[in-house]
Amino acid sequence: MGLTTEEIELLRSSWNEMKTIGMKELGLLIFHRLFSDVPRIRKMFYNLELPDDETLTLEAMRSNQKMSRHATRIATSISTYLKLVDQPEELKTFLNGLGELHAGHNVEPEDFEYLAPVMLAVIGGQLNLNSNSAILQAWVKAYGVLRNGIVRGMYAYKG
Repeated sequence: MGLTTEEIELLRSSWNEMKTIGMKELGLLIFHRLFSDVPRIRKMFYNLELPDDETLTLEAMRSNQKMSRHATRIATSISTYLKLVDQPEELKTFLNGLGELHAGHNVEPEDFEYLAPVMLAVIGGQLNLNSNSAILQAWVKAYGVLRNGIVRGMYAYKG
């Protein structure tokens, strides 16, 4: 199910508003919420050298260069997704690449289920939206497109 022109505009304008805090900070907010809501996911990011025996604070994440770089990458990937969302072939290529990358790190398709509520919570919190806002509904739909494209790339990678 594709996104409407109106939904794409809502997504892009809301993301542009959120980006004013900086790509790194935006990515850190997403990861902090993910690690807080789903602590076991933190183990998948072993290469970031995150502590797994204590509460991970946003301040600790900010001071970790590897975490900061990865946080910037996730925010940049979301920006790229929104740039390509109305360009089907380019979007497919981009999402396939993300899927292959994640499959190469032994991420499973079901692991992406945890990210949807996290992203919605971060977006809703940053923009002070209620759960039935048109903006959040557009993000729900957009995340489905994003996730499905990444998962297709993961399966293609695994053969």
